[in-house]
Amino acid sequence: MSDGVRGSLEWVIGLDLGGTDLKYARIRSDGSLEGFRRTPSRTSESAEAPLAVLTECVLATAGERRPRAVGLGCPGVIDPRHGALVGETAHLPHWRDLPIAQRLAERTGCVTAVDNDANCAALAEARVGAGRGGSVVLMITLGTGIGAGLVVNGRVHRGAHGGAGEIGHTPLGDGRLPCRCGVPNCVEPEASGSGLARQAQAAGLGDLDAAGVFALAQQGDAQARAMIERFTDRLGAVIAIAVQTVDPEVVVIGGGVAQAGEPLFAGVRRSFERYVLESHRRRTRIVPAALGERAGVVGAGLLAWDHVQTN
Repeated sequence: MSDGVRGSLEWVIGLDLGGTDLKYARIRSDGSLEGFRRTPSRTSESAEAPLAVLTECVLATAGERRPRAVGLGCPGVIDPRHGALVGETAHLPHWRDLPIAQRLAERTGCVTAVDNDANCAALAEARVGAGRGGSVVLMITLGTGIGAGLVVNGRVHRGAHGGAGEIGHTPLGDGRLPCRCGVPNCVEPEASGSGLARQAQAAGLGDLDAAGVFALAQQGDAQARAMIERFTDRLGAVIAIAVQTVDPEVVVIGGGVAQAGEPLFAGVRRSFERYVLESHRRRTRIVPAALGERAGVVGAGLLAWDHVQTN
């Protein structure tokens, strides 16, 4: 993706809201990107704080020219009809049943479309990234939590109520570190970036993020290596269940934790092969995301373009 201006002068704004950062940029109809930026999302402060950040970034990016639309990728279950958060999500602790699209449209004056953040990343990777050309693409995002999006024939499959893809909150964990989602033995604390950080702190390894735990494991630290082994084992089991459920051609893994590279992918592939049926193992590729940290922003922009073209 180029940060330079190219093609039509028309653009939308893509926003990728995470528990830690908000990433955003202008997106052309072909998925090309310009002006990529990030800023703290302030989700832990209050219900108002992330809305204020979103509004400020839209207005600053738009300048004097109003975009065709705004697309936002957001954690949690999103009602696809209204762009509203259904219930609550552990990564946005102050939001519950929030009509996000309506609130953001009122504040910015822009047509706004909202979907789950993993769905947006999946849309981008399926159309213009590592899954391009595949009829069924499963995207796994590893960051603060675990997200997943399924794209079938170029369109996001959201399920009956917008909740498809919540594979991170499955009872495959040991329960020693509970998840705020409330699911007993939720696996996310053992197979996410925030989970690795919590494990490192509980083990007395200091204030490390996921990258720090991977680095320490590569240096030979026994505790860190055990954490990474458990991490890749549980993640491989989650992916095996998802693959046997939806039968994708390719599984794309992205998000901040995916920057660990081969130490992550080698372990995940080993555990995936251990837990999946042979019929599915032979036909499924597991590959790194092509768009990196920009996938969610690009996907949110493509979501906005789809909204423009169908409304």
